[in-house]
This record gives sequence, C-alpha cells and structure tokens, in this order.
Amino acid sequence: MPQCSTSDLAREVIGPCPRKTRALDRAEAESLLPKTPNWTLSPDGTTLLRDFVLPDFASAYALVERIAALAEAADHHPDISFGWGYVRLALQTHSIGGLHRNDFIMAARIETLPH
Repeated sequence: MPQCSTSDLAREVIGPCPRKTRALDRAEAESLLPKTPNWTLSPDGTTLLRDFVLPDFASAYALVERIAALAEAADHHPDISFGWGYVRLALQTHSIGGLHRNDFIMAARIETLPH
C-alpha cells in the first residue's frame, strides 16, 4: 500500500462499501493508523477512536456540528458522544462490522477541522 500523509488520506474519495467487502484485519488497520496519529484502535481492532478535549460545552457542540456536516457530505457517519469539554468519536463501517479504508479517510478529514 502506498505511503501517504494525513492530508493525502483526507483527499481520497470515500467510495461505496458493498456488504461483501471484508473488514480490515488488525495488521491492516495498524498499518493505516500512523496516517491518523490522534486516533487509536479499539481493543478488538474493529473501531477507530478519538477523544477531543475542549474548553467548554459550546466548543464541543460547535465541533460536533462541523463533524456532522462533514459526515453528511461524505455519507460516512461516526458515532458521536459529547458533553462539557469533550467530544468522543468512534468510526466503523457498520455494514461490514469493522474497519474499512473509508474510516481512515473520514478520520483524516475530521483532523482537518478546526478544534
């Protein structure tokens, strides 16, 4: 797989993911993780995770709004929880029950947002 930076990954197209698509195995996911350095893998390796620490509730809400707009435009939606001073994201391609390159592309795009 070619080497690319976070910004290169963010420019990739999020394509369709047919249900028969195989989820990335742990080794494949770990090979993409350096392209999204603020993200971690869940213990079972099926989800990308990211926590943001923000100064207050309004800042957290504003970040959620930016992420939601980005997700709608890409038709690729993270699970989001937030509260006073934090936003927690989980990315997974639910239709395949694990990670796909699209999840890493979305993570890279989220990193381009101001926060």
